[in-house]
This record gives sequence, structure tokens and C-alpha cells, in this order.
Amino acid sequence: MTRYNNISFTIAVYILLTFVFLLLVIGKISHSSSKSQDYTAKVKFFQPVIEKLLKKGVDSGFVFNLLANPKTQFNEKYIRINVTGFLKKTTAPDRYDWRAVEKSRSFIIENESILDSCERTYSVPREVITAVLWSETKLGDFLGTNHIASVFLSTSMAYLPQFINLNIMYLTENFSGDSTTLDSLEKKIYSRAIQKSNWAITELVALAKLRNKLSTPVQELYGSWAGAFGIPQFLPSSYLKWGVDGNDNKSIDLFEIEDAIFSIGNFLKSNGWGSSQESQKKALFAYNNSWDYVSRVLRLAGRIKARILQDVSPADSLKVNFN
Repeated sequence: MTRYNNISFTIAVYILLTFVFLLLVIGKISHSSSKSQDYTAKVKFFQPVIEKLLKKGVDSGFVFNLLANPKTQFNEKYIRINVTGFLKKTTAPDRYDWRAVEKSRSFIIENESILDSCERTYSVPREVITAVLWSETKLGDFLGTNHIASVFLSTSMAYLPQFINLNIMYLTENFSGDSTTLDSLEKKIYSRAIQKSNWAITELVALAKLRNKLSTPVQELYGSWAGAFGIPQFLPSSYLKWGVDGNDNKSIDLFEIEDAIFSIGNFLKSNGWGSSQESQKKALFAYNNSWDYVSRVLRLAGRIKARILQDVSPADSLKVNFN
């Protein structure tokens, strides 16, 4: 009887293992099928963008590799914020608190050599470069959580009628002015949708050129809702134009502080930074198209300079401007 019990137990275990194996296989097939369907759906959805990219000479392998990444997804919020963001006026604080000044001061002391070298090369003060880095990513502590490929792929769809209509509907629901102003804003949204779509396509073309240049695979890049990445928050096109190898390691990595510092210096100098306040404001505006941003950076730069060079207290440094 014991023998038969052992045989029965062996058969039961075999059946159980076979059942578990089949469940795993079926699950794997189902998961693979789901992934395949998701990929197919994305290719179909982004078809208008894919055609534009291929016409511009972007390698098809790069495009389909982006779409095969599960992280690459359409998100309508990127269309809304990039197209209608001008409707929301940001109110910048009139000053930075002492932590911004103190951390910036410590950053300059820790990176004195590379900042000195950059200042000699581009004539952009270390305080300004540090103020930009603080304003963009808090000196590299906050790099952004938006999937870069998704930002550009989504925004590139902004020109399609259904998304223009969605943005106009959003405008109408949140508008309280007169009809003449509303009509003007609707036209502006239409023109911005075309502009931002073309801009996103241009950035996707630039992103394709970064494939073999970055330490991080481009399909894994994260950054701002506007598609900027790295410590200085450069767009892909900005990387190609103004990225600099600041530590002479034969690569440009905007997640390395030396390259970030030199790239900012090169950007500002290339965009007109000079001895006059007007030229400095113009260069900073090119970096971020906001006069509030320009004022904030220059205020912080002045307060950092006062804290370091004049050895004033953190509280007194908050009263100082750059020029």
C-alpha cells in the first residue's frame, strides 16, 4: 500500500508542477502579447510623427526603439503645458532665502578650480553660473521626473485638430475676459500648437543624434516638462550646439558638474554675454525665455557674490543685486 501511495504522490507532484509550468508559460505569452499590442498601438498612434521623423532622416531603428520602451507613453499634459503655459503668469519671489545663498557659496568653494577656469574661458562670473545651476536644478539635486522622449513625442502631436480643440476648450473653460480677447487667444493657441509641434520634432531629431554621446541611454532620460535634462537643464539641440567637455575626458556628460559648468558658460557667452547689463540679460533670456527668470538669476548671483567677496552675513547678502 505504501508503494502505491508513493506512486500516487509522485504523480500528483508531477501534475502540479506541470500545471504551474503551463500557468507560467501562458502568463509569459499573455504578457508578451500585451507588450506587443501596446507597442503596435503606440506605433499606430504616433504614425504622423514617425513619418515626419523618417522624412527628416532619423533612423527608423531609433524611432521604433523609443516606442518599444514601456516608459514611452503619450501624455496630453505635455501638449497642454507647452502650448497653453503662457496663459499662467508665474510670480517669482523677490528674494532667495539664506539656504540658497549658503549652498551656492559652498558649491563655489568646492568647485573653485573648475569655476575659475570657466570664468577665464568665457568671462561669465562664477556667481552667475552657480545661480543658473541653483535656479535650474538646485545645483543638481532635482533633475526632473518627466520622461524626455514622451515629452517630445506627445508635444509633437499638438498640431492635430483634436488636441488644438482640447486646448481651446481648456482656454474657454478657464477664461473670464471679453470675447475679443478670447478670439485672439484662440488664434495664439492655434499658432503655438503648430510652433510647438515643429519644435518637438526638431528636438526629437536632435535626440536621435545623442544616441552615442550620452552615458545615459536617450530612451531612459528624465528631466523637465519642457524636455530639458542634466544638471544645467539643456534641450537636446542645446547640447549639440553648446555642450562642452569641461573635464577633458573626451565626452560631454551634462550629469557631470564640470561639463555642466562649462556648457553654461559657453551658452551664455555664445548668446551675447558681455560687460553690459543689457547683454547679460539678453544672454540669460536666451537660456530661459522669462524676464522673471533673468531677474531671479541676477539677484541671486549678486547675493552670492556679496556673501563670498565681502564676507557679509547671509541676511545682509539678501539685500544685494548682481550689478
